[in-house]
Amino acid sequence: MRAAGAKLLVIAAALGLGLLAAPQAHAAGQCKTVNFFPGVVQVYATVKADANAGDSVLCNASVACPAGSRQVEVFGGGLSSSPAAVAAVESTARLSGGEDITANCETTAVGTRNGVTASTCNNKIAAAADKGTASSAQCTVYVDAPAGASVGANATCFCGT
Repeated sequence: MRAAGAKLLVIAAALGLGLLAAPQAHAAGQCKTVNFFPGVVQVYATVKADANAGDSVLCNASVACPAGSRQVEVFGGGLSSSPAAVAAVESTARLSGGEDITANCETTAVGTRNGVTASTCNNKIAAAADKGTASSAQCTVYVDAPAGASVGANATCFCGT
C-alpha cells in the first residue's frame, strides 16, 4: 500500500509539473504541446466538464523522427476528479514501405487520494527492418470527462530505432 501511495505521488507530481510547463493548460478543453528534440513530444489535454454534461477533447501533434526510426512508443498519464474519466493515448508513424505502426493504450487507475484519481499506461511497437523507416510520427491524447469532472492527461511519444 505504501508503494502504491508513493507511485501515485510521483505520477501526480510528474503530470502536475508537465501541466505547469504547458501555459494555460488548465482552461476547459485545452491542448498544449511540448517538443523536446527529434523523436520526443508531449501532448497535454485538459477538460473541465459542465455540471450538467460531460465533455471531451482530442489533441495531437507531429514530431520528426531520427533517421532509421522503426518503432514508436507512448506513455500516458492522467489525473481526474472522477474515476469514470477516460484518457487514451496513441503514437503512430507511417513507414517508408507504406504501412503504419501504432502504439496505443487507455490509462488505468493506479490510485485515488483526496478525490483525485491517477492513471497510467504505456505501449511500444517496432516494425521489421524490411518494412522501412519513419520520418515523422503523430502523438495523440484523448480525454473524456463525465459531467462535473476535471481531467488532465498527457501523452509522451517517442519514435526511434
